[in-house]
Amino acid sequence: MGDATSHTQKDKLTREDLAKYWYTGTMSRTRVYPQDISTTVTLTPDAAANTFGNWTLIIPAGTVPFDFIVNSLQTEGVGGADSFFIQLSISPAPSGNQYLGEKRFTLGAAGRARVQFHCPEILANTPVYGRVKTAAGTTTINVSLSVTRCICTTDMKELLDAKRTTWPW
Repeated sequence: MGDATSHTQKDKLTREDLAKYWYTGTMSRTRVYPQDISTTVTLTPDAAANTFGNWTLIIPAGTVPFDFIVNSLQTEGVGGADSFFIQLSISPAPSGNQYLGEKRFTLGAAGRARVQFHCPEILANTPVYGRVKTAAGTTTINVSLSVTRCICTTDMKELLDAKRTTWPW
């Protein structure tokens, strides 16, 4: 008959996986990109309603020098009231597992929101892109991303030291 479970060895969480999850969820700080308040990242839909616009670079390659996750997207102004569908990726022409996640939400004119993301870990220095489609097809949206550092170790001293380390940006 075999074992009572059908999980393979690759499905088991390691101590390092659990430590990374614990650190990321309880000890790691978040940072917002872009850091310069005068810098605006605008996502523009296609002119046709319900059609994605082009992928826009949000976090340039080489900006975040450690593994990280995107934990939220903040809207910072919109071109009018509309329904938005935003996708994030690590490629300007993504396929397969290069997609980080997607969210759908509605905002009034000049609306602001914080939209949670639960995306996979992103390797250090990897760029992040976004694109949007809207019901109206013409409404732009300004965004910033909140990122959290990921550290894979079971060494408590290393985790605590990493928490106190000044981020490079």
